[in-house]
Amino acid sequence: MKRLLGKKELEDIVWGATLLGAGGGGSPREGLELIKDMKNEVELFAPEDLPERANAVMVAGIGSPKAFSERGFGPEAISAYEAIKKVTSIGGLEISYLMPGEIGGFNVITPLYVASKENVSAVDADGNGRAVPELSTGLYPIYRIPTSPLVVANKEGDVLVAYLKDPLDTKAAEKVARASAVSFGMVAAFSTWIVSIETIKRYLVPKSISRSEEIGKTIRKSKESGKDVVKEVVNVTGGKEIFRGEIKKIEMKTMEGFDFGRTTIKGIDDYKSSTLNIDFKNENMIAWKDEKPVVMVPDLISMMEIEGKPLTNADTKEGMKIVVIAIPAPEPWKRIPEGFNCWKPILEKLGYRSAYISFKK
Repeated sequence: MKRLLGKKELEDIVWGATLLGAGGGGSPREGLELIKDMKNEVELFAPEDLPERANAVMVAGIGSPKAFSERGFGPEAISAYEAIKKVTSIGGLEISYLMPGEIGGFNVITPLYVASKENVSAVDADGNGRAVPELSTGLYPIYRIPTSPLVVANKEGDVLVAYLKDPLDTKAAEKVARASAVSFGMVAAFSTWIVSIETIKRYLVPKSISRSEEIGKTIRKSKESGKDVVKEVVNVTGGKEIFRGEIKKIEMKTMEGFDFGRTTIKGIDDYKSSTLNIDFKNENMIAWKDEKPVVMVPDLISMMEIEGKPLTNADTKEGMKIVVIAIPAPEPWKRIPEGFNCWKPILEKLGYRSAYISFKK
C-alpha cells in the first residue's frame, strides 16, 4: 500500500527514529531542518507491494556533526543519489526506489528528503532497524550484500566513485568514504548497497519507517493527552525500562573519527541504590548495572528525558534526568552468529569479552 508522508508524519518519524537510533543516527535537529526544505509529500511503499526484482538504494550523510550544523546539508545527498543512478545504469541496472541505510533522527530523513526533491518513491524499510557506528556493523555486510560501487558527493556536485577490489570489504569502503568526506570539508553524502525488494524482505528490516512513525506519534499523542510517555513508548516498542536516574558523568574522547565514551547514571526512585554505566561508540554499545552487563548490541539501548524526549549521545548533559529503555534488535540480527560477532571488536575494546546476552522483555 502506498502512503503519503507530510510534515507531521515526517516529524513523528524523526522522533521515533531518534529513539531507535540507540544514541546515534544523527541529530534530530538536523532531520527537522531537512523537513523544512521539503515542499512535496513523500510516497512510501510497503515492500510487499513492490516488484521483487525492483531495486532500491540508500543515501546518507557522512562527516562532522559540527560541520553539518554550521554549514547545512541537502544538495550533497541529491548529488550522491544522481551519481549512483548514473554509475549503475552503465551496467544496465536500474534504481527505482530510495531507502535509509539505518534508522536515526537524521539518517532516516536524508533519503526521504532526496525522494521529495527528485520525485522518487521510498521503500518502507532500512538496512539495520537501528543506527550503527561502522559500515561493518550492519545487516548489509553480515548477509554479504556488496558495498561496491560507492559514491561520495559534496554540496557543489563533485563526486568520487569507488569500485572496491573486494565488493564485500566494508573496511576499505569505510576508509574511502571517510577520506572523501575529509577532502570535502567534513560535509558529504554517500550512496551504496543497491538491493532488490526481495533482498530487503529476506535480510533487512521492512516496515522500519512506519515503526519510527508509530513511536513518534505515540510520543506526541501521549504528551498531548498527559499520559505517561515512557510507559506508552515501552508498550509500542516491545521494550523494557531498565533504569532511570540522573547523569552524573559523561566521559568522551574522539578516536578514529568516532565518539567513544561512557555515561554514568545514578539511580533515582526504584533504582536509587544502583548505578548504570553505558559505554558508547557513537551508538550505545553495552549497559552495565552495578558493574554487571545487562544489555548489549545488537539490542538497542535507548535514552529519553523523563518528560519523554528521545536523546542521542550528542544531546546528553550532566545533571539531566533520563530513562533508559532496552529494545530487542530486529530478527535478522539474531538469525545468524555474525549478528553479534560483527560487534565483538568494539565490545572487546570496551572491556566485554564474553558471549552475547540476548535481551528479552
